[in-house]
Amino acid sequence: MSGSMSDDTTTATLSAPVREADAAGVRASREGRWVGGSAFALSLIGVGLSTYMTIAHFTEATILACSGSGELSCTAVTTSAQSRVLGVPVALLGLGYFVVMSVLLSPPVWRRGARWLALSRTALAGAGIAFVFWLIAAELLIIGHVCLWCTGVHVVMIALVLVLTRAPLAQLGLRVDDSDD
Repeated sequence: MSGSMSDDTTTATLSAPVREADAAGVRASREGRWVGGSAFALSLIGVGLSTYMTIAHFTEATILACSGSGELSCTAVTTSAQSRVLGVPVALLGLGYFVVMSVLLSPPVWRRGARWLALSRTALAGAGIAFVFWLIAAELLIIGHVCLWCTGVHVVMIALVLVLTRAPLAQLGLRVDDSDD
């Protein structure tokens, strides 16, 4: 009899922590889906904006439908020396960036949950936001004009980084300890 009582106690003791871990996993999974879906949508918006700006760069900058007077001048920004990095148009760099991020943030890749993918997304998001801050500074301090289309891309990039800060830490291989010990 004592053997069966001991087995019941052991079973009860083991099942409680498993239920708590499952609930935490479901919470992390729901948050991961929200974050992944939102980040993927933002990266697709970035692809769209960057595609339009790349087309405008290689055809005619005036198709950007942005005022050409005063501080708001897409033409002044997209034709400035700062619109190229090592001879490559910034719009084309942005397009490449958002295409890569769209692949890394696509639902099948997001669900894989591999640590190297999460670290790659994080590293690219960090590099992307640093580049955006440089571009904003160039617009305001060097060029003296602001491009509304560029600002749209900057807003998307900032939103993307903010959303990715909500990614489950478990994807980065970091342990989340909710215990109050």
